[in-house]
Amino acid sequence: MSQENVDLLRSGNDAFRRGDWAAWGANFDPDILVRTDPIWPEQRIYGREAVLEWGSGTRESLGPDVRIDEIEDLGDRVLARLRWITRGQQSGLEGELRWSELVTFREGRVVFIEMFLDHERALKAAGLED
Repeated sequence: MSQENVDLLRSGNDAFRRGDWAAWGANFDPDILVRTDPIWPEQRIYGREAVLEWGSGTRESLGPDVRIDEIEDLGDRVLARLRWITRGQQSGLEGELRWSELVTFREGRVVFIEMFLDHERALKAAGLED
């Protein structure tokens, strides 16, 4: 099942890039919880609809170019390093945002996403620190 989780994460990223919200949210548990990095404005987003709204708004602000740079299969969890090539829709300013996500799956659905700006913290949360 773990390779299936990796594939689900990759196809979800593709759907996000296309703005296909039905496909992006198709594998979210109705009670999904997203916990962002402590410095981000939104700390917790709960429920499929709230996560879809949050993702849509963020994509609208920063653009669609989110890439998975690395992905590690951890069984019922996947650790991914991501890079967002951002472009302010109003300002046109370009930038880059890097972060890591620890994504937990249950029965083929995403139930929990933890986001980390510091990859070392993500490794620690995943139990992979040196």
